[in-house]
Amino acid sequence: MGEKSYITDAIRNLIGRELDRSVCEIEKGMIRRLAEAALDDNPLYRDCEASRNSRYGGMIAPPGIAWPIIPAKMDWMATQYDFPLKRLLNAGFEKEFFAPIRPGDVLTGILVLADVEEKQGRIGHMVFFHFEVDWSNQHGSRVMKLRQSFIRY
Repeated sequence: MGEKSYITDAIRNLIGRELDRSVCEIEKGMIRRLAEAALDDNPLYRDCEASRNSRYGGMIAPPGIAWPIIPAKMDWMATQYDFPLKRLLNAGFEKEFFAPIRPGDVLTGILVLADVEEKQGRIGHMVFFHFEVDWSNQHGSRVMKLRQSFIRY
């Protein structure tokens, strides 16, 4: 790049390390409220009896479950690195599901800084922080992975 790097050794040393651990209990009411907020009348998300006869054998959470359980520490971590680039921009959010999330599940999410990269763009020098949260249920089964990126510029 030819310029001074804003990514310090201290930041590089955080890549791949656990930064935070969150625990969230999924309640039937939470699932129903998410479906209502999204105007989604799918019985898998609203009706215990109707969903019992589905291939899932019961009520499951809609994909929107990712939003209310994002660890607050992820946004906080993106602002904690001390360097001259002060502005912060959300650079994208992805979710990947591996198994249904059900009422009564107790999910544990492990937050890591997956990668940090620098780029030069139209707005100048940018540092991208890529976070991941891997969620597992109380049985140790991986249920979801979230990826969130932020740009400091």
